Amino acid sequence: MTGGSPLPSQAGATPSRLKQNAPASSAFASSSTSLGTDEADEGGIEELEREVADLGRRTLEHRRDAAARFIDATISRLVAFRPPACVEVPSEAQSTAATSHAEAEQNMVEKLKLFKSKTEANIAAVPKVLEKMNACIARMEKVEGLNVNIHPVFQRKW
Repeated sequence: MTGGSPLPSQAGATPSRLKQNAPASSAFASSSTSLGTDEADEGGIEELEREVADLGRRTLEHRRDAAARFIDATISRLVAFRPPACVEVPSEAQSTAATSHAEAEQNMVEKLKLFKSKTEANIAAVPKVLEKMNACIARMEKVEGLNVNIHPVFQRKW
């Protein structure tokens, strides 16, 4: 703002980048029509600054609201995954619960025995599977060494 006096509309206004550029152009104006145009431009600039300030305020409010909504959604999601609380079992039902617990344990033991037997059978079959794999690999190498025209549909892209 050097070289010119502040206009009456700017006397009490806070300095900003947009307002600092406007007086410099009006200080060098030579006719009264250009001063009227500059004042109209300043009014438009002030209106734009108010709109920008309003947009900034609304953006901050939206960010705060979005953060709060995110936190609420996260909490509700975590609560949904929380296991249900233990329910107090009456003394009459405790005896039936003990028998059902024993039955569940027996079922688990049977499943484990079945899993163990299947695993042992698979381990015992590994040498046979290995022999078959080696035989297949040998046959594939033999076919590759024949130099036969293979249709492009059956060729593998590497």
